[in-house]
Order: sequence, then C-alpha cells, then structure tokens
Amino acid sequence: MLLKRILLIVFIVFASLVCFSQTQNDLQLAYSYYNSSEYEKASVLFEDLFQKTKSRTYFVYFINSLLKTENYDKAEKVVKKQISNYKNDITYKIILGYVYKNENLLDKSETIYNEVLSGLKPERGQIIQCYNQFLSLSEGEWCEKILLKGRDLTGENFNSELFSLYVSTRNQKKMVSTGLDLLDEDPEKAINVQSMFQYFVNNDINNEFYDILRLSILQRLQKTPSTQLSELLIWLFVQKKNFKSAAIQAKALDKRLSEQGQRLIILADEAIKVKDYDAAYDCYSYVVDKGKSVQYYKRAVFGVLSTLFYRVENGTITDSSEIFALESRYEKTFEEFGINNQIIGEVKNYSDLETYYLNNPEKAKAMIEQTLKLPSVSYSQKAQLNLALGEIELFMNDVWGSTMTFAKVENDNKQNEYGDMAKLMKAKIAYYTGNFKWAASQLDVMKSATSKLVANDAMELSLLIADNSDSLTVLEIYARGDMYFSQNQFVKSNASLDSIISQYPSSSLVDECYFLKAKISERQKDWQTAALYYKKVSDEYSFDVLADKASYKFAEISAFRLSDPESAKEYYMKILTDYPGSVFAVDSREKYRELDKQ
Repeated sequence: MLLKRILLIVFIVFASLVCFSQTQNDLQLAYSYYNSSEYEKASVLFEDLFQKTKSRTYFVYFINSLLKTENYDKAEKVVKKQISNYKNDITYKIILGYVYKNENLLDKSETIYNEVLSGLKPERGQIIQCYNQFLSLSEGEWCEKILLKGRDLTGENFNSELFSLYVSTRNQKKMVSTGLDLLDEDPEKAINVQSMFQYFVNNDINNEFYDILRLSILQRLQKTPSTQLSELLIWLFVQKKNFKSAAIQAKALDKRLSEQGQRLIILADEAIKVKDYDAAYDCYSYVVDKGKSVQYYKRAVFGVLSTLFYRVENGTITDSSEIFALESRYEKTFEEFGINNQIIGEVKNYSDLETYYLNNPEKAKAMIEQTLKLPSVSYSQKAQLNLALGEIELFMNDVWGSTMTFAKVENDNKQNEYGDMAKLMKAKIAYYTGNFKWAASQLDVMKSATSKLVANDAMELSLLIADNSDSLTVLEIYARGDMYFSQNQFVKSNASLDSIISQYPSSSLVDECYFLKAKISERQKDWQTAALYYKKVSDEYSFDVLADKASYKFAEISAFRLSDPESAKEYYMKILTDYPGSVFAVDSREKYRELDKQ
C-alpha cells in the first residue's frame, strides 16, 4: 500500500514536471513567433497557454496577436466572454474598446472607454488597475482621464502616477507642474523627481524644458518662499553652467537661513571646474565679507586668491599693477594664516605667479623649498612641490638641476601619476636639448601612462619627433623655440620659429611653428594675432594633425575675445563636418548651439 502511494506521488511529480517543461517550451516558442511578427502562429500558442493557465499576460498577447492578423471578430468574441465571466473587472471593457479602436470603430471605442470612466468607483485599487491597463495599451490620454477622475472620486491627488505618465508621454509642462506638486507634498520624492528633470535637461536641445522649469520654479517662489524650490533652482542653473544666477539664489538662501556660506563655497568650487572665475570670485568674496567669525572664512580667502590667479592665467587680468597687488595679497595672507599642508595648491599658484608673470623665479624657488621642509607635508604633496620646483629650475635655465629634481620625483613615485609626470618632463628636457633618440625611447614607454593627460602629451611629442627625424636641424631649432616658450621667453621663441618659416618653408614643422606662435600671442593677450595664426593653420594645413585643434582655438577666440560669433560658428561647424571624430566635437556642437540662439 505504501509502495503504491509512493509510486503515485512520483508519477504526479513527474507528470507535473513534464507539463511544466512543455508549457515553458510553448511559451518560448510563442514569444519567438510574436517577436518575429508570425502572429498567426503566436495566437494559437498564446490561446492554448491562456486556456491552461488563465494568465492575464497570455490573454493580452493572445488578443494582440489576433489584432495584428486583423482577426477582429474572434478578438471581440473572446474579450466579451471575459467580460461576461468577470463582471466586476471593468479592465476587460478597456481591452474591448481597444479592439474596436484597432478595427477603426472609433465611436464604439470611445463609448466603451467613457463607460469605463463613468463606472469608476472611489476605490484606489480599481483606479490604478484601469490606469495600468490603459497604460499598457499606450492610451496616454485615457490614463490621464482615469487619474483625474480618480482624484475627484477619492480626494487623492495621484501625483506620483501623473508625474510618471507625463514623463513617459513627454508632456513637459504638466510634468514640471506635477513634479513640483509632488516635491511639495512629499520631499522624499526629490531624488526621483530631480533625476527625471536631469534627464530632460541633459536632452534639452533648444532650452525649451529649461525655460519651462525655471519659470515654473520662479513663479512658485514668488508666491511662497521655499528652501527646497530655491535649492532646485540653484541646481538647475548649475546644470546650464549659469553660475551667476545660481549665486544670486544661493546668497538669498544663505541670508534667509542665516548660514555660514557653505553653499556659496560649494558653488564657487563648481564654477572653478568650468573656469567661470568671475562667478567663483563673487561667491568666495561674499563669504569673506561675512567676516572672520564664519566657519568658511579662511577657505574663502584662499578661494579669492585662486580665482584672481586664474584670471591672470587666462588673460582677464593683464595690468602689471593688478598682478603686483595680487602678489602682495598672497604674501599678507600667508603671513596671516601661515604656510601648511592645507594650502599646497595656493603655494604652487603663488610660485607660478612669481615665476611666469613677475619674473621672480628665485623667490618662487625659495617658497617651494621652504614649504618642502614642513613636517606636515605629505608624500604626494612633496611630489607636487618638487614637480613645481623642477619647472622653476627649467625656467631659470638650470637644465641639470631640473633634470635631477625630476629624476628624484620619478624615483620616489614609481607607478603613479607624479612619477609619470616627472618622467615626461625628463623626456621634454632631452627633447629641448636635442637628445631626440633618448627622448623618443622614454616617450614610447609613457604612451600607456596611468595619467591620460601624460599619455596624450607623450603621444603628441613622440609623433612630433618621429615625423621630423629626417630633418634634425629643423627639429633642434623648433625644440629650442618650444623650450623658450615654456620659459616665457617669447622674443627668443618667436625668433626660432620665424627662422624655420623663412629658411625651411617646405618643412613639415611650419604648421607647428604657426601654431606655437599663436600660443605665444595668446600668452601676450594679442588675440587678433593669435586668431590669425590659428586660422592659418586651420585653413592652409587642414590635412595636418593640428587642424581641428587650431579650428577650435580660432572659434574660441572669435567667440569670447573678439566678439565675432559668426566666425566662431563657422569654425565650430567646420570641426563637426570636417573632423567629426575630434575630441573637440562635443564641445563645439554645444557652443555652436549656444551661439545660434543668440
């Protein structure tokens, strides 16, 4: 008896497994037919699966397969049977309306849909069920009608569902309005709402979404001040790199909440990343003006110094009296706060100011050496300072001393970015001094350096040497001019470059000479001449490796230095059409669009 029971159980289990296996095989085959548009075959299998399991999913696929084959009569008959069997489930009526719509019986479809709408009960479950059914049929308009009717019936706003609906249907105005409502009622939804806004901002070609969201937030803020909305507006401005407007909002919020300036410091740091030094200076200065008692005062003081230095670097500040005033400001700040491991970046900026803009390399060297002696300086900071020291020594034409300094950094920092940078500088010194073979051997190794920047620089210099190895005399002259450029000895650099242009006009280095002369003109803030040389390289040497970079530099100067947007647009477009694979293509496309709107 026991044996018979065991055998029966085994048989039942075996039969179930066989049945399940067969069902899985049929299901895979049904999906395969459906996805390959073999709807007649799919309908047979899905009908069988539905009859066996009564699964709603298989039922929907069954009906869709019938509609795809225009078998409307059978579809209508099957759906009506379900309606008769499940009188309390009005979602089957939605499917019947969908059948009529596919049959192009639009009046009947509309009538059915309206019956569903009018038959809704004040029950969240039924409302969401109908919403999901319409959603699965891509009936966005009726999804909205269901939710709005549900709002009237239950008093519940259904903002989460409406927001998701408007996102999927790309109804930007309603999405923004509902999203802001959702933030107001449930701040915990901020991450989800903002992530959706982020997607639309990132894909906002004509700033249409940006304008809708910005105006909506501003209108609400005018009615009711809100910290969350203010922060959202600041975030929005930052997405579009509009740090000036972001700073206005951040200051207002800082004052209203009696803060210590932290959000202004964060904003300034972000502005520096995109080289908006004016906005960064404004933010740091605001915190400085709050006085020494605020927590971020010291951070802001050094931030002001950094932004002033970057303005000198990018040519915004050129007057010698302003540069001397910055030197004095640095020294007073160092005297007030002392020099420690927390301000290594500021020490390096100060040494660059003294070396390259005030021609006081000895003073810069003394500052670096003094800082290196501090016990608090970390291993990596020492590497950074020694790299700066090596460049100062090279500026002073102490080739041997510079080489030894870089060799020490390389030896102490094997397999990290500082060691790679030191190795690159050693190779550059060899290149400057005409030892091309050794330089090339070192550069080839560094093409796979940890730092992408080092690897790219190594690749460019390696190609330069390799492409001109058959004319070493010209390469020696060019390398010397390149070294003079690195030392800010522009008269000597130009003399070397001009000698190549006049004496070796057919040299493959001529375009490199014009490009370097453009960089010299940039350093001297002679934007007209710089633009002229960059344009020459772009137009006359369009086949060369520097052509896309020259086009980009010309466009940048035209747009931001010479107030010539049309020329800038022409050369941004040239990059997109002639050099679509250029590293400058993405930025050129964005800037072209910005100029085209003006």
